[in-house]
Amino acid sequence: MKRICYLLCIIISVCIYGCKEEGRIDHIDDAAPAPPPVTIVGVTGRPGGAVIKYKIPNNDNLLGVKAVYTRNNQICESKASRYVDTLVVEGLGNTDPQEVKLFSVGVNEKLSEPVSTTIQPLLPPVQSVKFDVDATFGGVIISLEENYSNADLAVVLMTDTAEASPSAQWIDLQTFHTKSVAMKFPRRGLKAQPSYFGAYLRDRWNNVSDTIYKILTPIEEIKLPKDRFRNAALPTDFFAPAENQNGYRIEMLWTGPEAHSYEFYASSHSGPMPQWFTIELGHKMSISRIQKWPRSGGSELYSGTAPRTLQVWGSDNPNPDGSWDDSWKLLGEFEQLKPSGYGEGREVGPITDEDSDYWYNRTEFELVVTDEIPDPYQTVTHLRFKVLSTFNTYGTDATMGQIIIGELTLWGQLKDDE
Repeated sequence: MKRICYLLCIIISVCIYGCKEEGRIDHIDDAAPAPPPVTIVGVTGRPGGAVIKYKIPNNDNLLGVKAVYTRNNQICESKASRYVDTLVVEGLGNTDPQEVKLFSVGVNEKLSEPVSTTIQPLLPPVQSVKFDVDATFGGVIISLEENYSNADLAVVLMTDTAEASPSAQWIDLQTFHTKSVAMKFPRRGLKAQPSYFGAYLRDRWNNVSDTIYKILTPIEEIKLPKDRFRNAALPTDFFAPAENQNGYRIEMLWTGPEAHSYEFYASSHSGPMPQWFTIELGHKMSISRIQKWPRSGGSELYSGTAPRTLQVWGSDNPNPDGSWDDSWKLLGEFEQLKPSGYGEGREVGPITDEDSDYWYNRTEFELVVTDEIPDPYQTVTHLRFKVLSTFNTYGTDATMGQIIIGELTLWGQLKDDE
């Protein structure tokens, strides 16, 4: 019996050893000649570079193709495998014609004779993207638009340490990053006094735009107190909490710690759509912007019961019957911003890291003067939020729906002394 067991162990060991996968051995022939050069088929300029199309040689030693060119006074390379027929040259900071050399690369790393071509880059994003800096409530705001190539840009805001004296002692105040076609970047918490500011664009290859310089005076604003907020509970308002839970009451909009509360306002699932509620402010106020947080820990990222489109109305003497009469003035009409943009059919589409950061940390609605809203900063004692659609109900004929909002914070000026 022992002998049989011994023989079985030997057989099993041999089988295991025989089935063991050997390590891969690639044979590289160092003596093989370099592959023949590529044949250039066409060159197409693109912002800050070009796309070069070529025909690869039929050669067993071919590994791929590389392009060699100069970028910011440094020699750079772009590489492609043997299975593609195009190479991208990128990161050029101007539209000057430039020579590019293409090499076939052998498996043994031998290079073919170079084939030269001249590319004509289009205007790079740091020169074509429009941007400006202006004063706003509590600071300054940089507006960026026409980044049609979705270039990865840094937007650098500078200030002069001598404030309104042009001492040229410039320091970086804040840097914003974006790939959005259009975006606004506010810097708040600045003194309401004339100061020098500058702004410029930088790409990931350290190409930079011209710098905009301005003397700007931030508009004074404060975080408005919430201690006297209460539910005005006007007729026609809807504020029934989901499942009649106390933790979902409308008061959660101003009583929880910002962005960290696991209590939030959630209306009943059978609420009307659109639906609105009214907050009695307890002070006379002029509103400049409204910050909104989603519910903490929620999974509704540009989806679900979060408001997508809404209006903000103000009054200093609302009709007690809850009607939409002349006592209410439209202060702003908004759609939840998605930095990367919505699709052509207004679908949400892919969500980027920039989208997610804006959703959870930076969502705000800034009141601005328009033809339809000539005086958004009028003094009010009541605010009415009219949710026109959630992400669930947007683009549908839904007449019922739930809305969930984590927290609201108002910024502006107190007007009690008027």
